[in-house]
Amino acid sequence: MLYQVDVSMRVRRQIEALPGHVRQRIKREIAQLAFHPRPDYAEELSGPLQGRYKIKLDQYRIVYRIDDALAVVGVLKAGKKQADFYDDLA
Repeated sequence: MLYQVDVSMRVRRQIEALPGHVRQRIKREIAQLAFHPRPDYAEELSGPLQGRYKIKLDQYRIVYRIDDALAVVGVLKAGKKQADFYDDLA
């Protein structure tokens, strides 16, 4: 099943602010979510962030949610991981 990938303008701005080589890797990973929304290397988050997934790319993260009923992947955040990276996702 092919999923629709929803990337908000806010997340697009986060991605465009990243260094070029990282930006391209993140864009490729997000594009692949349409075909494989749960790749083996994605981790489901726990606690208040349960139901969301993260993909690690060195020091950078992509956080997203999956709605299987609608076949939609919603990208919630992309950027360099810092101490407060997940705070605004709860």
